Amino acid sequence: MNEPVFFGERLYSPGDIGSCPDIRPDGIYLDGHRVIRLGLQGVGVGENIGDLLAYRQLWEPYIQAHLNLWRNVNELLESTPTAKKCPKGIFKMSEASKELNDAELGYCASLNISRMYTSSTYPLGILTQWNAWSGKSSSEILAGAKSMLEWHQSVVMSVGGPYKDELFQIANIWGLAVELPEVPEFSKQQEIRARIEGAYITAKGVLQIIGYGIGETLEMAGTTAEAVAVGLQETAKKLPGAVPKPWTWVAITGVLAVVGAGVLIYYVPRTQRVKAAA
Repeated sequence: MNEPVFFGERLYSPGDIGSCPDIRPDGIYLDGHRVIRLGLQGVGVGENIGDLLAYRQLWEPYIQAHLNLWRNVNELLESTPTAKKCPKGIFKMSEASKELNDAELGYCASLNISRMYTSSTYPLGILTQWNAWSGKSSSEILAGAKSMLEWHQSVVMSVGGPYKDELFQIANIWGLAVELPEVPEFSKQQEIRARIEGAYITAKGVLQIIGYGIGETLEMAGTTAEAVAVGLQETAKKLPGAVPKPWTWVAITGVLAVVGAGVLIYYVPRTQRVKAAA
């Protein structure tokens, strides 16, 4: 059997992650209907792809939440008259008009990065990276189990790390309040990791327990006990404290004069837990 797995265009609307399918022992279900039959025989690397897909499924609400936060920011920035002074689409700052002042240049930089991360085609886009394995066949997923797991884990760390820092930077500049989503429960992460390592020899030691450290920074630990011991949390602080890393795009001064301060944007993360495969 060599059918495409579920996280390609087959089940997800273009430009969106979409709803999470239900992974069961006999197959992958969407809206109550089985769309992919599981039970593929691997060659020394596990008996089916359900556990591999379960890791992606576990983190999808988190990735979706960050994508929605960036979309909120992008929608806000695109809605102001100043946006019309910036180049269209994704651009290099050298392409911006020489007549723009520092505040307007800073605005265009913020707008540009929001376009990058919300794009469904740009290499640095959240969707582009999360769906990098889209359309792979079941046999390809089995053969590339270690690489796929490493890839998805790295995307989680990037979206919840450097991307989050830039989101905070923009939020601080524009007076936005951001509430970060919860990470999956440590026990759920450990459960899926143990199941994967029990079935896929090549995946041993690949996955880590991920939680929030000081300053809402994602950190990894070897076990749930280790994560708790070093103070990792499943939920970030409710207040947008935390000083982000230095801004790496352009120096921004007086930006609040462009659109004003006091804008409030919240994304309330979903509390529904992903049902693990049996």
